[in-house]
Amino acid sequence: MINSTQQHIQRFAGSAALGALTTMGAAFAQTGPYLPSDDLVVVEMESLTDGAGWSGSTSVDGFAGKGYVTWSGPDMSKTPGTGLVGFDTEITTGGKYELRLRNRHDQPDVTDANDVWVRVDGGAWTKVFSSQRGDWTWDTRYRAADGEVGPLSLELTPGVHKVEFSGRSEGFMIDRVHLFREGASNALSISRAPSKRATVKKTPEVETPKGQEPTKAELVDDAPPPFSDGLDLDFTADEATKSSESKPAKGNLKAPQKATKTIPTSVRQPGPFAFPAMDAVLADKVNATLRSADSGRGESTTGPRVRVNEALNAYSRSASRRGLSRADIALGLEGTSEGVGTAFSQGPFIAKNYANNTVDQNKGLRIRALRMNREPRDVVNRINDIIHWPGGDHCIENVLAVVPQGFLQWAHNVHRGPNPLQMLQRSLTWDNVSVRPDPVSNAPQLKWGTREYNVPDRRFIDCDFTEIPQEHGLYVSNAADTTLEGCTFLRIGSQGAQFAHRDNPYQQYDADNMSYLESPTHIVRDSHFIDCAYGGTRPSFNLTYFSPGTSANPGSILIEDCSFVCDWPTVRADGHSSTGALVICKMGGTDPLNPAVGQMMSDVTIRNSLFDFTNGDRSIASIRSVDELLIEGCCFIARDHAQPHLHIDRDYTGNDLGGTKTQVITVRDNTAVGVDILLRLNSSTSQQDRVYLDLHCPGEEIVYDGNTGEEISRRTL
Repeated sequence: MINSTQQHIQRFAGSAALGALTTMGAAFAQTGPYLPSDDLVVVEMESLTDGAGWSGSTSVDGFAGKGYVTWSGPDMSKTPGTGLVGFDTEITTGGKYELRLRNRHDQPDVTDANDVWVRVDGGAWTKVFSSQRGDWTWDTRYRAADGEVGPLSLELTPGVHKVEFSGRSEGFMIDRVHLFREGASNALSISRAPSKRATVKKTPEVETPKGQEPTKAELVDDAPPPFSDGLDLDFTADEATKSSESKPAKGNLKAPQKATKTIPTSVRQPGPFAFPAMDAVLADKVNATLRSADSGRGESTTGPRVRVNEALNAYSRSASRRGLSRADIALGLEGTSEGVGTAFSQGPFIAKNYANNTVDQNKGLRIRALRMNREPRDVVNRINDIIHWPGGDHCIENVLAVVPQGFLQWAHNVHRGPNPLQMLQRSLTWDNVSVRPDPVSNAPQLKWGTREYNVPDRRFIDCDFTEIPQEHGLYVSNAADTTLEGCTFLRIGSQGAQFAHRDNPYQQYDADNMSYLESPTHIVRDSHFIDCAYGGTRPSFNLTYFSPGTSANPGSILIEDCSFVCDWPTVRADGHSSTGALVICKMGGTDPLNPAVGQMMSDVTIRNSLFDFTNGDRSIASIRSVDELLIEGCCFIARDHAQPHLHIDRDYTGNDLGGTKTQVITVRDNTAVGVDILLRLNSSTSQQDRVYLDLHCPGEEIVYDGNTGEEISRRTL
């Protein structure tokens, strides 16, 4: 049985609803997951789209189905992730499952060319091998960290799970795959028919008509919302007036016109808020309640404060069923009321003041205050893709994308584009944009709030991402600067925000973006990550920077006035309640770092930010290859945590850092409850190369040498 410390296979809960989950290959985009029969999933390998290096064959007799596949690529014993192929399955009954491969290898030595890489739900790659040769066999084994050898077994919850294979040994053959629950009858019979797949209708992408440059409005939506006709009603306590709007024709990219506002948009405390799923009587009562509250604060009590949008009946009724209060909905706090604390403040955010708070209190510190002050947003299904750069600096604003079940795997996509140079000289901004799945179905196919390639200067201002079920709130392949300001990320399945710069081909993929033309600057200010990496398929650090700089163009990062708080509502099956907050590292797809040229980052500054993690499965932060690292006025809390560290210069693969090294570490006036700095001196994995440094330094400044761990200076502030 695989346990949490071994971490060979990571398992995460999936949605019980069917969805068109997309894995690495294009084949997965058109069909749904395989459906079990009698707790057994049967997949013929030749039915999957071949990854590079896999070849279909029928030359060796004894196979089931129409054939089998053979790894004909090179030996990949050190490099998993090449020749990726896989499938999704919808598990209906949770429990202990066993994964078996009907395989064959014909080498004279039973230990030669006898294995393949396997991972489940985006977890760690595991070598799976066979100890038999010369015939088709169900012998499928793996070696655990404690030396135990046995079948590949794992605990699976009801929902969608992803199984992937990567080539390892040349000549290794796979006929079919059986995934079965413990106790399933005839689980290894080759007479069992292949499993059926769920059918999911794929919505076609809409491309901008030739010769017509899209405007901001044109990039909002390609169809009316899947609710009702979109009638907006404004109510006062005494009477109701109605302003109608026409339903846009199908294919019209322009958003419907909003009803006339009775309160200026400049009023943001609390402003006019969308009030979905409320009838006239309820709206009347809520407006009266809000005016009474205004009166108690000495504010104006005239005019309606709540707009009722009948087009959102399904959306808001779901919120009511989940027990959200009228006040929460009226203040735009839908999605923040459950498990995010009750106390919040609109005053200054001072991280050190929260060291004695409960984790629940720290979850609600800023996310509620930020969300209640948002301007009204137009509700759409999705934000139209940018396929051809429209020219100039581009902004999308005041949109709430509520993604229904069966829609695309993203709410928005920026394609690589035929002329990326044109894009790099511009900026792309989201201002007051929100993305979340339809709360009735949870849109299980939804991977990303937005997935973007080769983006220019990228800015997210006052944006909210909520409960993206599979992967990341935003996944941006950046070629220049990035900014997050006033943004919130709540219960994202995997990373809240992931910026990944890859200007070279990697694994089986082409480059995701152009090279940096100059040193990039990355800013995160007043942005908050609450209970992220919860239940998704690729959970890792909440804020992820892959290659935010290079030796030739070192990057700069400022993280200021932010919070990262995690104690998931439900403990994961491996016993953990969080992952980590922040990672800054080099990844594949960029040139090697060169110490003769410089570090990856010129500077990283983390100021006045809160890190509060409970029972994490990794270090709270992992930072690498920085000239100057400054941590100032921050609060770090580790609750029941096995790795309560800021991990500096850990080299996971043996070549990430390329000999580069963080040079100077300055900690200034921080509060750290059970958290220290774990510094790697030589970027190795030995116990002898690690030094533990004080992070807790209220009223003091300590400067450390990043090469030796020695204290350079210490002074009282």
